Amino acid sequence: MIKPRKFTVITKSRKHCHLFKEITEFTGIDADFDLIANWGVVGAVIFLPVGLWLLMKFGLRTVVVSGASLGLVGAGLRCLPLGENLKYAIHVGQILTGIGGSAVMGVAPYISSAWFPCKERVFATGLMLLSGNLGGSVVYVLGPYLVEVPHNSSNSSSDTTTIRCEILNYMYLNFGMIAFVFLLMLIYFPSKPPSPPSHSAALIRLDFVTSIKSLIRNRTYWAIVIIFDGVVGSFMAWWGIMPVLYADKEISETTSGWIGAALVLFGTIVGSAIGRLADAVPSHRTKVFLITLVLSYISCLYIVVMSLNWIPVIPFKFSEIGLWVSSMIAGVSVYALQPVAMEMALDVAYPVGEGVAGYVLMWITMLMNVIFFSVLTVVKNQDTAFYMMFAFLTSALPFAFFAIPKTYQRLNIDINVADK
Repeated sequence: MIKPRKFTVITKSRKHCHLFKEITEFTGIDADFDLIANWGVVGAVIFLPVGLWLLMKFGLRTVVVSGASLGLVGAGLRCLPLGENLKYAIHVGQILTGIGGSAVMGVAPYISSAWFPCKERVFATGLMLLSGNLGGSVVYVLGPYLVEVPHNSSNSSSDTTTIRCEILNYMYLNFGMIAFVFLLMLIYFPSKPPSPPSHSAALIRLDFVTSIKSLIRNRTYWAIVIIFDGVVGSFMAWWGIMPVLYADKEISETTSGWIGAALVLFGTIVGSAIGRLADAVPSHRTKVFLITLVLSYISCLYIVVMSLNWIPVIPFKFSEIGLWVSSMIAGVSVYALQPVAMEMALDVAYPVGEGVAGYVLMWITMLMNVIFFSVLTVVKNQDTAFYMMFAFLTSALPFAFFAIPKTYQRLNIDINVADK
């Protein structure tokens, strides 16, 4: 019988809490570190409805620029030389970052509908969704590269000074990158193009209250949302803490980082190509959805079985090569599934606005992540992450039968108008 392993997402960070406090002059308690790690997700869940309201009330430019400004302020607060008071600035900075992220989290399908013709929407949505994951993969590699990981608490004063400078340089670089993007948005980021790219883009959508009532009654939309959250959401939660989950399997954090970065890069390239294929053959979009869903389920299930050693024989026995291969397949499948599933949800939700349907989908995804990490905080056994991943995957798969739309209303409008 396999003995359960102690969950290390919290304990691993606390192992060097005293050293981190010494290096950064941070004097917070352990709970501070837990909160800092979770403020972004919590802030997104709480303020996503606010982002939707801003989008509907003031338009795309207001919501995106305001979200970027909050991210800029949040990153800047982490760079202030406040000594022991730095923890308060970090808390506020993380909260602002979460609020800023929530403002722009659901705008990808809105932008693709407002700016791109029907035969480019899946591809455009995919690029916008996956570009955020590319940023996360950069962190996987950039952090360990710029900041030396402390291996013990016996560092000399010179080593402590060096690491302190590395951490500060890393935060300065982060702030500089956000400032550059914010400046570009401030200079030019219009709310809509001079003319609608498609006929459906020019049509009036339902108001907010009517949209919510329509979504509640839309069985197909909720089936797609459940599949999206169960497969994509659980995979992204696993990806976010992968270095910790495999720390006791002789997989170094550096190796886990490279696997995480590679699967995002490979998944983005191939997944975007599959999204382009779904645009080119819209009549086969359902088939693309089902194929990527099945591949996502099989590859993620293989990761669970291999990681938990349920079948301790080759090829199911855990190995670094197996983790590499399964992660690449899962990355391609899940990243291809994301834009296809999201565009399907928006099509079946029409005439509900893309902003409402997209924000609701992303809000439930973030809520699932809050539940995922909250359970891991309470149940301190890292195998729980794989059991939850298995539960989410298995629960979502049966809904594939109800997720097949009878018709793509928005897409059919554009195709019929183009044919005429």
